[in-house]
Amino acid sequence: MTGPVEPQKHRTARSVPQAKPRRLWITLLAVIPALFAAGTAGAFWTGYSLQDRPFAWYNSNRIAATAERAARDLSPTVVVALGDSALRNATLDEPGMAALAAKHGVESLHFLRIVHDDARIEDFEPLLGDVLKLKPALVLLDVDLLFAERSDFAGMRRYGSHLTEVAMLGRSYLPDQSALQYAKPCHAVGPQDWTATAADRWVETRDDAVRMNDDSPAFERVRRFADQARASGVGIALLLPPRPAAVEERLYGAGNGYRPAALDRLRGQADLPLWRFPDSARKTMTFCRSGMLAPEGRDAYSAWLAGGIAERLSHPRVEEAALQ
Repeated sequence: MTGPVEPQKHRTARSVPQAKPRRLWITLLAVIPALFAAGTAGAFWTGYSLQDRPFAWYNSNRIAATAERAARDLSPTVVVALGDSALRNATLDEPGMAALAAKHGVESLHFLRIVHDDARIEDFEPLLGDVLKLKPALVLLDVDLLFAERSDFAGMRRYGSHLTEVAMLGRSYLPDQSALQYAKPCHAVGPQDWTATAADRWVETRDDAVRMNDDSPAFERVRRFADQARASGVGIALLLPPRPAAVEERLYGAGNGYRPAALDRLRGQADLPLWRFPDSARKTMTFCRSGMLAPEGRDAYSAWLAGGIAERLSHPRVEEAALQ
């Protein structure tokens, strides 16, 4: 009986070392994908968290350059405008706005416009301290900054789409910050092309990126900045860049007025006046397919805005008015 038993023991002893490598491979096959997924998620979140750093760096340099240019003038007038990309398409660039202001008697205007796609006030907060250090005569804010909210999910989805374009189309990982501030691509269309269907599609696309909330905490964040500006002798005004009438009706209600609940929050805010382009002029404007102002409308809006700036600056400055 001992003869058959010995080979059995021998086989069992040899099979034990073989089981350990097998279990090790099974463990590695389970752990490696989890580690890879965790690393990928971590890299994605880090990239998403830092994606706006270039925007802040680039525009911090623009603010510093504006301060340097203004310092060379004997009596500079600095005006800063912050808003959505609609503000970029609605206004001429710095030299053009300075030339228009000069026609209204405002010499040496240094107009600094900083825009962000689907803008929220959070996008500009890293820059607000530097803006106030410029001692601008006036800061113009897109009124939607008081109500705009962008969810992290929408932001991550947008960032994921950007990474896909980087991988599949070979686009640059870092967005072109100069193009964000100055590029104005446009295929102009007439008002008749903005049908109800086109307007609904535009609003739906915009809502996927940023939504307007009348009770948004962004209102108080802008309110605090306005208080800081006033304490520094800086004036504030709100702008509503024009959009096609069919779009505005869906965004702001019938009659192309701003949202009633939002207007209720703005009432009583004497230092937050809302500047609105005249309805009669807006209805005849042409727009791009993107909903931005076409070149002719940009010229008209810029001329109107330059006149508004000149009129505002003809009044006593904030700190002077406070002493009267």
